[in-house]
Amino acid sequence: MTKAAHKVYFTRHGETVWNVENKICGMTDSPLTEKGRAQARELGEKLRTSGLRIDEILYSPLSRSADTARAIAEATGIPARCEPRLREQCFGRYEGTPRDGEEFRISKTHFADRYSGGESMMQLAQRIYNLLDELRADTDKTYLLVAHNGIARVVQSYFYDMTNEEYAAAGIKNCEFVEFTF
Repeated sequence: MTKAAHKVYFTRHGETVWNVENKICGMTDSPLTEKGRAQARELGEKLRTSGLRIDEILYSPLSRSADTARAIAEATGIPARCEPRLREQCFGRYEGTPRDGEEFRISKTHFADRYSGGESMMQLAQRIYNLLDELRADTDKTYLLVAHNGIARVVQSYFYDMTNEEYAAAGIKNCEFVEFTF
């Protein structure tokens, strides 16, 4: 017997200091800006009045996502808990370098590359796909995932066929809200 279709929602954390400075954050814990905190509060208010049913918020342990999730939980009353698998990819030697650097752009298309001490796209996909498989099986709950742009790419690739180039170029804006159906 097949399980009933259900939804999972995803949002990226609010704006960070390194987002403003055009730097790759990765596992480096860049804090939210005042604008990022406002984005999180605004998303929480939108969700509170949306009528959407969300049972639980799962968030990355990095402060930019945790602070975003807490603001949403405060506005909505939805329980929130840390899910360590939602942490951003470790980009190794690229962390703190320009987001639009040519070398990094090319490296993002090399899925086994660990970026000199980082985490490969393949490793990242394994942990996120495993989590999504668990959420797919839990048809009784609807989740909001609060995480990072790198995680957004992997989540998108779980639900949609993508070329390597589409995957490398994919992403969402700060506090953008996306719906996926299992």
